[in-house]
Amino acid sequence: MDWHNFWLLLHLLTFVYWVGADLGVFYSARLVVNSKYSFETRLQVLKLLGWVDMIPRYMLLLTFPIGLTLSYLVNSGPQSIILLMVVFLVFFLWIFLVFKIHKEDGSLLGLRLVKFDLFFRLLFIILLFLLCLLSIIIKFPFNQEWLIIKIILFSCTIICGVGIRITFKPFIEAFKELSLHGSSANVEEKMKRSLNHAVPFVIGIWVFAGLAAFIGLSHERLF
Repeated sequence: MDWHNFWLLLHLLTFVYWVGADLGVFYSARLVVNSKYSFETRLQVLKLLGWVDMIPRYMLLLTFPIGLTLSYLVNSGPQSIILLMVVFLVFFLWIFLVFKIHKEDGSLLGLRLVKFDLFFRLLFIILLFLLCLLSIIIKFPFNQEWLIIKIILFSCTIICGVGIRITFKPFIEAFKELSLHGSSANVEEKMKRSLNHAVPFVIGIWVFAGLAAFIGLSHERLF
């Protein structure tokens, strides 16, 4: 196995674990809103959901630096080892931030880190779109149309992730109310409504990630 195939394998594995774990999270969330289960059962499912949800969060962040390495190897992206090292460092720090958010869940520090993470994601989305626009105009830093499209699709998955975070917030608030005051029609409806609002963004991640993977594997025939 040469270096290109090695990094390609890693890139595919991040996709598999990302989307696969995401499916598990979505199914688990459906169990949490099912009022037929006891609160204790729903709480345990929610805890499991929170743990499994960390896998797609990590895989999403690993996808970009690994993909950038592949673009370097096929001369489609920036040709700088130093830049790759910096990007990997930034994303490993970002992964640590996500881990820290999970560990500090509910604390004041955790809330501050969540806001910083959201700001960083929005900044990253803007940066990716600007780089893609620049690449369309002057063929730099990315010089292949298929790669530009793939990065745009990847950016869309991040947007969907932000959408899930926003629409899922009432779900968490409602579950806290459930834990304090027990079940009620209002609480149950609030959780279901929040989850339903998140569904389009969840499907969006699957669609955009799937299209990006398809283009990555089929670009030689498509472009």
